[in-house]
Amino acid sequence: MKLMVVEMPCGAPEERLSRAKAQDVYGVVQFRDLRLRVEVPVSEMLRPVLEMMVPACAVASPHAMPQWTLTVQEQCPGAGIEGRLSAGQLVLELPYGRRRLAVADATGSVLRLTAAYRPGEPPAGIEVDARRRVTRLVVAPGDAVGLRWADYLARVFFASRLLAAGWRMLHASAVAVDGRALVFLAGRHGGKSTLAHRAVRELGALFMADDLVLIGPDGTVMGWPARVAVPTHLLHDITVGRRERTVVAGVERDRVLFTPAQHRAALGISYSPPVPLGAVVTVDGGEAAVACARADTGVLERAVVQAACIPQQLLYVSDPLGLMGGPRLADQAAAALPAEGLLAGVPAVVVRVAVEHLSSAPVWQALEGIIPGAGRGR
Repeated sequence: MKLMVVEMPCGAPEERLSRAKAQDVYGVVQFRDLRLRVEVPVSEMLRPVLEMMVPACAVASPHAMPQWTLTVQEQCPGAGIEGRLSAGQLVLELPYGRRRLAVADATGSVLRLTAAYRPGEPPAGIEVDARRRVTRLVVAPGDAVGLRWADYLARVFFASRLLAAGWRMLHASAVAVDGRALVFLAGRHGGKSTLAHRAVRELGALFMADDLVLIGPDGTVMGWPARVAVPTHLLHDITVGRRERTVVAGVERDRVLFTPAQHRAALGISYSPPVPLGAVVTVDGGEAAVACARADTGVLERAVVQAACIPQQLLYVSDPLGLMGGPRLADQAAAALPAEGLLAGVPAVVVRVAVEHLSSAPVWQALEGIIPGAGRGR
């Protein structure tokens, strides 16, 4: 079997891929004992999946035995799986972007669906063969939007299994400092992303996530791969990404949205693989001046319970239709760790400062002596 190396964009590692024949390129993505094989016609189709999943996961040996295979194929409209969202079908609309999955047919161990990534775009086809443990994604030639189902399906493969193994997903940001995760908790639009990006710039931290993290039963923190929203005041002459302006509770928010690959390349940011939990910072409202105090158990547990209340995000990364052979939603819910006590046993601090001052407030100086690594932010 001939091996080839694909050159990855800035910030992403070079990955070794296997080619069985000219139109059969594949790679194996792994986290611990979970392995997903991804097969594509050309190496460029594999790049977005690797850019999304690595380094939250790693690229395994091409000879590693996977639990599931995701195959991407290009076919003209009308060939193979039918490309219409027909009336009378069972339709699941996923949170975010109005993505729709319509069940077209279920025969034996095979489930066939039509998938619309966003309104107005050509639909793709998905065929799930539970017996062979294979999911086939069929897109029209040149359909870059339809190909985005591939990285969605890869995320579903890992998230559904980790949730069923007792991992808990939180609405939080995280960075790695000296090989330990520093997790930021706050209410919606409370400044988590600002602190994560400040930590990268001012503490030399490695980025993990600015919106969602997974925490395992052993305290391992994984930055969950998703788009990254960076406040514009932290950017300088960046021309990539999509700008988003909103008003929340009377405060204007101006951000630029990046894919993880864009985020690494445009800002030169390095990402961290999963690392042990090191410390927790809970952000609360306040005045312009920064006030810090150690978080008592009640304050921390309330913040964690709030961060764990994310039904839409959990539905999005779960596998309710069994597209990637994932455990049932009931199994995932039953295995979830209690939110109370999830982050106990590590240094925890409450930072009180008004959100509008968070980008420039002397947060690290206030945290020095309480949070490991904060003193270097002078």
